[in-house]
Amino acid sequence: MSKAVERTTLQRVLPHYHCSLNNSTVAPLGNGLINSTFLVRSINTNFVLQKINQHVFPKPGDVVNNAELINNHLLNKQTQGQYQLTPMRQIENNDNKVFSLVDRNYWRAIEYIPNCYTIEAVDTPEQAQQVAAAFAKFTHALADFPAQELAVIIPSFHHLGHRLSQLKTAAKSNTNDRLQHCSELLEFCLSEHEFIKSVAELEASLPLRVTHNDTKINNLLFCASNNNPTAVIDLDTCMPGFIMHDFGDMVRTCCSNLPEDGKNIEEMYVREDILSALAKGYLSELDNHINELEKQSLVIGAQLLPFMIGIRFLTDFIDGDNYFHTKYEMHNLDRAKNQIKLYSLLKNIQPKIHDMIYQLSR
Repeated sequence: MSKAVERTTLQRVLPHYHCSLNNSTVAPLGNGLINSTFLVRSINTNFVLQKINQHVFPKPGDVVNNAELINNHLLNKQTQGQYQLTPMRQIENNDNKVFSLVDRNYWRAIEYIPNCYTIEAVDTPEQAQQVAAAFAKFTHALADFPAQELAVIIPSFHHLGHRLSQLKTAAKSNTNDRLQHCSELLEFCLSEHEFIKSVAELEASLPLRVTHNDTKINNLLFCASNNNPTAVIDLDTCMPGFIMHDFGDMVRTCCSNLPEDGKNIEEMYVREDILSALAKGYLSELDNHINELEKQSLVIGAQLLPFMIGIRFLTDFIDGDNYFHTKYEMHNLDRAKNQIKLYSLLKNIQPKIHDMIYQLSR
């Protein structure tokens, strides 16, 4: 807590949870870029305290309510022996609410699970299989939850048509005169008609499920004693969606040999052993619980998320870097080139991806 305003604010927030700075220690937790998160250690208990970013989540009450609905469902599943992971329970405040409104900001407390750690990047196929199996368990446990009862936290978050529309609008305006740096990449994105059509056709027929929508490995807690996943965390973007989005995001964040802003994209390759392990882990939990079209969608999803995130990076670059945090002028353009390159590589091995998925499900 380097800033005085943080300490002053915490002095007003902590009493909502029977704590104060006099009987507690508070330290920043994690490296998330969206919410402000702290670990509170008090005489009676330890818990995670979080301020919800209302710029990213303009309806924080929906974020909290979705998490509560999901966690209650998972707790019931755990009690019945149908969910082996630990739900991330939100803690009620003095008023028996799962959020506190302080200075127009929404705060919540979340149960702290001790003796756990997070991992920032997948290193081995074994890790990849663990990651995919954990997120698949989460999805399977929520299969009988009516997805329509959840609020849509970010409208059209993973809707390719919407993202393409945003790209076209930004390009038409070109308010920052940046098209000169990316006209070829823009043309490529807008010319992928066959792929864009295939995504739209899938979206019209796939069943809605509760999806996590941010299936990176660092959104899992691992148990320090056995190194196995113990909890799926960060439910902020949980909402109705398609499983191809969750699988695709795992592929996007785990399978490239480069980080998403790596510039040397001519050296990029797909780590096929990691991709195969993701498919194996995911289908180990879901193969008998998804329909044929959903299984087919995983092949498309593996390509869709890099393509869509690449479009979002490109849109933000053209628009003047208003959404994603950047470290230098061309950062978003480098990210866009990187993700579109990954999309192209995955598209080239689509038959292999198909075989990985269908050989495992026989």
